[in-house]
Amino acid sequence: MEPVAEADGAWRALLDVRHQWWSDHPVFLAAYANPTLRTLFPFATHGTLRFFRTPWSWPDTPVHDLPLISCGGPPYQVISAGYERLIGLAESAEEAADLVVANLPPAR
Repeated sequence: MEPVAEADGAWRALLDVRHQWWSDHPVFLAAYANPTLRTLFPFATHGTLRFFRTPWSWPDTPVHDLPLISCGGPPYQVISAGYERLIGLAESAEEAADLVVANLPPAR
C-alpha cells in the first residue's frame, strides 16, 4: 500500500471507512474539525486516536512524539506520547482536541 502523501488524504481515508468503530466517533470528528490537527496524520488503534507528523509506510513507523486521545469517554483522556503521563481529562471531544494542540511539541 502506498503511503498517503497529504494529511488531509489520510483523514479522508480514515473517516470514509464506515464499518469501523471510529467512523462517526465524536473525537475523530472534533480532531478533523481542528485546523491544527487536520495537518497531522491520524491513526486509529486500540481505542485511541494518535497523531503523527509524517505518514505511515508499513513496516516503517513514524516517530511517535505527539499526544494521543483515549476515545473511551467522556471524559476523554489526553495522554502524552509513550503513555508517560496523563495530560488531562476532557469533558468534550472538542476540548480533547484543544488539549492535544496545546501540548504539541515543536516540530523537529
